[in-house]
Amino acid sequence: MLRSTLIIGLMVFAGSASAEGLNYTYLQASWGQVDFDDSLLDVDGDGFGIAGSVAISENFHVFGEYQTADLDFSVDLNILEAGLGYNVPLSETVDFVARLGYVNIEAEAPGVPSADEDGYSAGVGLRGNLSNNVELDGGVDYVDGSDTDGETRVNAGFRYNFTENFSVGAKGTWWEDVNIYQLNARFSF
Repeated sequence: MLRSTLIIGLMVFAGSASAEGLNYTYLQASWGQVDFDDSLLDVDGDGFGIAGSVAISENFHVFGEYQTADLDFSVDLNILEAGLGYNVPLSETVDFVARLGYVNIEAEAPGVPSADEDGYSAGVGLRGNLSNNVELDGGVDYVDGSDTDGETRVNAGFRYNFTENFSVGAKGTWWEDVNIYQLNARFSF
């Protein structure tokens, strides 16, 4: 429900906001809570992440994100994602964003063989300013791995810009078996 509300709020209110174009060159640090629950394992924990994006033209950017988490029973989870994004303004305050990326997910636990899976992600979303200081984003991705069937991943985020270069935010990402909630700080260039 929260995901739908954020995405609908972005579309409804973004047309009345006034702000400059969105920046796709930044470096971000995050702390997150991870909940992993499948038929064999139910663990949760927290961890840190780093993400970045660099605009390579007006409508294209490259992105990368690495997250690591220490879960219950000494389970370590690492997620790496990198790729190419396309962004185009739909209005003065809202951008349509499409991304295609490489994904690597690795899980390790004592006494159990580690699981390491490579795959790809493809997704679309919206990113927009509600005001000069408030930004919302949301989207849907399809993630497919080498050893598993594809999964849909939904994400939604909120960001407050203290200055043109510094902001803080919160983000939720929901997969079939993994839910990630993050608090982050971003420096834009």
